[in-house]
Amino acid sequence: MTHYRFSQNIIVFLFLNLAIVARTSAQRDPISADPSQSSPSRPDTSVSVAPVPEKLLANFLEVGSSYQELSNDFGHWSGGYARGVLARGKNTWSGEINGEHEFKNAGVYMAVGETYNFNSDWYASLTVGSSAGGFFWPRFRADGFLNRKWNERKQFITSLGFGYYAAKDVHRDHNIFLGTTYYFQKPWIIEDGFRFNVSNPGTVLSASGFVAVTQGRNKQHYLTLNAGFGQEGYQLVGPTAVLTRFPSQAVNITWRQWVGKNWGFNLVVAYYHSPFYERGGGSFGFFKDF
Repeated sequence: MTHYRFSQNIIVFLFLNLAIVARTSAQRDPISADPSQSSPSRPDTSVSVAPVPEKLLANFLEVGSSYQELSNDFGHWSGGYARGVLARGKNTWSGEINGEHEFKNAGVYMAVGETYNFNSDWYASLTVGSSAGGFFWPRFRADGFLNRKWNERKQFITSLGFGYYAAKDVHRDHNIFLGTTYYFQKPWIIEDGFRFNVSNPGTVLSASGFVAVTQGRNKQHYLTLNAGFGQEGYQLVGPTAVLTRFPSQAVNITWRQWVGKNWGFNLVVAYYHSPFYERGGGSFGFFKDF
């Protein structure tokens, strides 16, 4: 399948799914989207941990596209995505569909998730996903998190997570995540997290982490600087080509801006470095609150 025809199929697929989601929303049935799925073969600079209400971006739909250029003849990455979130009572459902062309191959990843608020102090989330095509996407992925709010204002959050990743070759990952989030009284948020991963075969141990600083308020804007760093156990760059045991670093800047009362744009600028290649680019999308 040519890259041009793949792009056409992705556009049609995204529009069809948006129509289904819009109809489902009108009927008040649960929809789902999860914007923070990422492969453990890359530094996890974003984590599916639902924050306190001010930053909880609930009840929205977003569509967009991405492009990144790679060095050392690794080509480019490009694709499109649709995601959304719906909150009802103690439940927040999320979902994502992401079509990507990477390393001269193409595929579509789909994920659904739920966050449940047990009470004012405790909440948990579970996200599962799979894919069609694309050797770089997981055959199956599951991530679960348990979160606890602390202090009188509930401004400090601790998170414990567990993850499983089944690649489309023989590799399997199990990981543990530890993270914290702190909300200042002024519009600043600081997050950090560390993931400890075991890759098999070979029992390859690796660790990675991130630090993120966010400024802004809901319905106005969010500006986030996110720096990720650590070791990668393996990375698939071809159906039978694997990069193993290497350090990498990533920096992302995200600007989420409300233009109208209930709509706006989301811009991400990303840079990644490893001993094998550098990657730079980003994504741009429009979102609608409801």
